[in-house]
Amino acid sequence: MAPSKTSALETEVSELKTLVGNLLNKVNKLTIENTSLREEVRHLKKLKGQPKIRPNKKAPKDGKNNQDGKPASASDNTSPPKSKRPRSQERGQTAKPSPSSVRDEICSAEGVQDSWKRKGYQNFTHVDVNLEFTTKRYRREVWTTTEGQTVIAPLPAHVKGRFGDNLTAMVLDLYHSCSVTQPLLLDWLHSHGCPISEGKLNDLLIHGHEPFHQEREEILETGIACSRALLVDDTGARHDGKNGYCTVIGNETFTVFASTASKSRINFLTLLQGKRRSHVLNSVALDYMKQVEMTGKWVDILSAYGETHFLDASAWEAFLNDHKLFAKEQRRKATEAVLKAGLLNNGFPETMVIHSDGARQFDTAFPHSLCWFHASRPLAKLIPANKQERAARDWMEKQFWYLYDDVEAYCQAPTEAKKNQIEQDFDYWVTTQVDYSDLRHVLVKLHRAREELLLILKHPWLPLVSGRSGSM
Repeated sequence: MAPSKTSALETEVSELKTLVGNLLNKVNKLTIENTSLREEVRHLKKLKGQPKIRPNKKAPKDGKNNQDGKPASASDNTSPPKSKRPRSQERGQTAKPSPSSVRDEICSAEGVQDSWKRKGYQNFTHVDVNLEFTTKRYRREVWTTTEGQTVIAPLPAHVKGRFGDNLTAMVLDLYHSCSVTQPLLLDWLHSHGCPISEGKLNDLLIHGHEPFHQEREEILETGIACSRALLVDDTGARHDGKNGYCTVIGNETFTVFASTASKSRINFLTLLQGKRRSHVLNSVALDYMKQVEMTGKWVDILSAYGETHFLDASAWEAFLNDHKLFAKEQRRKATEAVLKAGLLNNGFPETMVIHSDGARQFDTAFPHSLCWFHASRPLAKLIPANKQERAARDWMEKQFWYLYDDVEAYCQAPTEAKKNQIEQDFDYWVTTQVDYSDLRHVLVKLHRAREELLLILKHPWLPLVSGRSGSM
């Protein structure tokens, strides 16, 4: 018996309804996904979200004031007007350094009568510059002795060449501090009447700077001897097709910059040694080798030599070659060990704390303190995929900065109770279970850095952030 047209039509309608229902479900899922992606794009581009505008409130019919005694307004979003900030400078002035020297000059009033009373002075500061290149000719006496020898009068002690120290200092300051290019600097000098050639200007910029290098090494040695912690950082740039690195070492009392071709831990330890380069193989070096898990075979071989001092880096390299220690990684660890031992042998404080942004070339050798600001960056760089992950990320980041505030308050007034509470809060925060794999990975890394982040609880005088090194 053939199916009736009515039943066939009902079957077809049922299938269409099922198909439409499936399509509506897909459209709904795509709409949700599209909305989530739009929110993520807006978040990544740091665009403002849709504003939350509260509805207007109706004014009371009787025209009376509301509960706080103020007239009813159209919206409760209004905030009180901001008061003007107090001025710290006089009108027309901005923050500026104090003048190096001030010379007073009295301005007398005209037409002063005997009946007038003096009320003092009204100060007016006038700043000007007198830029003038002076050329001095030294007429040196020339004498001839009875034996026929020529004797010429010596120059003054401060005269070391054709161009004086003040001119050299100004040229270096304009070139390095003000980023004036060499051609523009030459044109500027010529326009102000300075008789200097292009070649001599080049010599002033690149030659004869040995006293600066010597002064830098002396500053570094003295600064280390007077410090409990060092703030370190580095940056890289290319020059002549080669990578170069500038390392900054210092704290609130001194700053030293050094440009090298490497940013390794060996380079950092070498810079700390300054002008007294030393490679020492002793018990300190052997302990470091064990700390960095150097192969036991080589530790046993090197330990047989007791305490050995090497003249320089080439002597140490020759020693390693003689013992067939060619493995790059083992050679690096051994070199780091003898450099650290050489540092301590020269009087470097073993308790010196190195504070950095977490770069691996700055840790391991000495107690290491980690910058809290740099530690928070992995949290800020997370890219959540939905609202739940974003909420988890935002909550964890907020808790991190709560901990930061607690540590900052602890440094102002440290107590044992506050220290224990911060340690407990940190452990609770970093072990929080979240349903977000990338966030869990970041928390695991922060948990590993616990000792470096909380070292400040042991030494409250340490800085929380290493931003100071960026401005030194």
